[in-house]
Amino acid sequence: MLQTLRDKTTGWIAFLILGLVSIPFAFFGIEQYFEVRSPNYVAKVGDKEISQNEFRERFEQYRQNARRQLGDSYDPSYFEQPLVKRQMLEQMVNEELLTQAAAVAGTEASDERVRREIAEVPAFQTDGKFDPTQYQLLLRSQSPPLSVAEFESRIRRDVSSRELPTAVGGSSLVTDSAVNRYLSLRDQLRDFSYFVVPAVDIAAAEPEPAAIDAYHEANKSEFMTDEQVSLAYIELNAATIEVPAEADDATLRARFEEQKGRYFLGEQRLASHILVKVAADADPEALRIAQEKAADLVARARAPDADFAALAREFTDDIGSKAQGGDLGWVEKGLTQPAFETALFAMAAGQVSDPVKTDEGFHVIQLREVQAERSKAFEEVQAALADQYRTGERDRVFSERSGKLIDQIYKDPLSIEPAAASLGVEVQRTALFGRAGGEGIAAVPAVLREAFSDRVLAEGGISDPINLGPNHIVVIKLDEHKPSVARPLEEVRAQVVARINAEAARTASAERARALDVRLQQNHSLADLAAELATPVVDAASVGRSAINHDSAVVAEAFKLPRPAEGQTVRRMVELPGDRFALVELRGVTEGDPSKADTAQRDAVRSQLQQATAAAETRSLLDAVRESVEVRIVEERM
Repeated sequence: MLQTLRDKTTGWIAFLILGLVSIPFAFFGIEQYFEVRSPNYVAKVGDKEISQNEFRERFEQYRQNARRQLGDSYDPSYFEQPLVKRQMLEQMVNEELLTQAAAVAGTEASDERVRREIAEVPAFQTDGKFDPTQYQLLLRSQSPPLSVAEFESRIRRDVSSRELPTAVGGSSLVTDSAVNRYLSLRDQLRDFSYFVVPAVDIAAAEPEPAAIDAYHEANKSEFMTDEQVSLAYIELNAATIEVPAEADDATLRARFEEQKGRYFLGEQRLASHILVKVAADADPEALRIAQEKAADLVARARAPDADFAALAREFTDDIGSKAQGGDLGWVEKGLTQPAFETALFAMAAGQVSDPVKTDEGFHVIQLREVQAERSKAFEEVQAALADQYRTGERDRVFSERSGKLIDQIYKDPLSIEPAAASLGVEVQRTALFGRAGGEGIAAVPAVLREAFSDRVLAEGGISDPINLGPNHIVVIKLDEHKPSVARPLEEVRAQVVARINAEAARTASAERARALDVRLQQNHSLADLAAELATPVVDAASVGRSAINHDSAVVAEAFKLPRPAEGQTVRRMVELPGDRFALVELRGVTEGDPSKADTAQRDAVRSQLQQATAAAETRSLLDAVRESVEVRIVEERM
């Protein structure tokens, strides 16, 4: 029951946003019907145009969703890339192609399907059921308001674009032989031997001075100092703004009268309950047993000197209120199921109800106290009103100052001092920091990105306001720039020598491995070659693809080797990550046994293969549809 109350009081606005955020809205209207106008589409699919407004709204939705999901990791420059915009446009074109194909194939969403899809949106439901009044209310609350016809049209298009791929994917068949083949390959075992070629150890000798000079000159870009900047900035934070004066009593009373409706308290009832849980669709016998148990609890709760809380702690099935002795706290109308609410608000204080049936089971309710509806007195909310006044004043002053700051920046986008002077604040400065960030505001990802942007770094301009939090902004300007420069050889000589020796060691190791491979192909034994290097040969018998007791890189390469002929072996040198090399001799391959997979495993494999097949067939379908419909893309309008 407590969980039900919590669910009821969760903001439906947040739920609405989650429910609608995945639906691509685009608003259409009669645009200058009687006027001749130039084309403004970014794409044309057959006779259907995708307008610039439609594309921009869809792309902005995508951008805002990414901003919410990524938080501080959000990088606005990513969404300015032509490739990202083109990918979104391609998605919209594909959706339109599938919608048109669905109409031709007769799989366009029916009216009943559209109604069912809408009815399943949680934001349009009350107590788990579709609520037409709430549906229309929420559509009207959109910005701009959305008519039922417009919304249903968007849903129809969305569903229709999915219907044909679903039908094609659903027709994909995965045979038992395909499942067997997959299992046979997945569970395949291989027998092989190998050794990792020891790296050549080159002594830390000093290369010739000419070689050191030449390497440094050819690789200067790898021995650069870190680029650094420092910033001048103006920070505005409503939380630190001093309110000019506290509100007097008359001001607070006036505000109280204006907002009296906010402080009205409906009738509240302090209730406890004992739940005897039974499924809503339970059979008659289970219902009878539960009702009899509840009736017995009613009798015990009504007995003289009965302790209702003790009974609830012992017998209730409501885990949320069990430890509190069934306490539900103060309950208002509209927070519980109708039957529970009807019974509770018909009781007198101190009464225990008869068993009340809801979807959860049977409730035994105790009404402990009644608080009549009333308006809070001024004295009860005076402190809150004073806090609201201070917050409102801070917000007002912040709004005025931030507006003044922005106006000044537009007047003089290259100098930050006049803006600071107009606000009566000091220009603050950061220490030098690199692209990895620094301290203070230099540790904020959004500030860091802007500090190294073309606008600030290359053009020397002032940034747009950067949000650091609610009513908390900063504008930045480049104060000092230390570009990245090549470090002199004297500073990096040790690193250059180490690089030269490391590259020489890699080259020598690769040459050693290739020479060993030549001898391996000339039928020198793997054991003899390993013995020359004083390194052991590892025997890998009946090894699967995911073996953990062998070098995983070697195992992966061993499974790429061709199957050896009867009585033969396959010998190869393989390259491994980290500039390593190994010699491998594959002796045999044993296919996996599909009969060892149980039904659940086979079903999982079948589902996996079906999804892969459906994805491929849908891609082929889309390609085929695209060949039959003219698609025109106008990239410069994106």
